[in-house]
Amino acid sequence: MNLRLTSKRLASGRFQVNFLAEGFEQPCYGYLLADKESLVSEVIEKIQRHVMAMQDRDSYFQRNLFSLHSRNVHSGRILVFAK
Repeated sequence: MNLRLTSKRLASGRFQVNFLAEGFEQPCYGYLLADKESLVSEVIEKIQRHVMAMQDRDSYFQRNLFSLHSRNVHSGRILVFAK
């Protein structure tokens, strides 16, 4: 996987991490909200986990405003889109 990251610090002290993941049949991009205490390795691992899950789009569930399912609080703060 070829992963490109950029980030900017928000007024809240958190970081908005923008990413582009290439090297797959379906390249992805997205955004992640990271706490200031987050390690870079943790951020990369989370992005990789979601990008790999996105490759099997039939079983990948992404939270959205119209979700009728109960959500997993620990999987939030990341949005992944097909490029």
